Amino acid sequence: MQTTKLATVLAALLLAAGCGGGDEGREAQAAEPPMKVEDTVVGDLVTAPARVEDSANAAVDAHREALRSRLEADEGAPPGE
Repeated sequence: MQTTKLATVLAALLLAAGCGGGDEGREAQAAEPPMKVEDTVVGDLVTAPARVEDSANAAVDAHREALRSRLEADEGAPPGE
């Protein structure tokens, strides 16, 4: 019986001790702005689509220029016009 009462009081004290304070940490977190997503661990995942799009656009531009020069050569136009 004594052990049960002691355990109950100890549990109540532990719950009460865990329920307060800690406001100093919240104020410090609120003061600093959140990090940009690019600077976090998942930054590579976020910036990857833009890098893929840039490299794909560069490949398409190079292919378009090659086709344009080939068409000009086949039509007999002087290069550069």
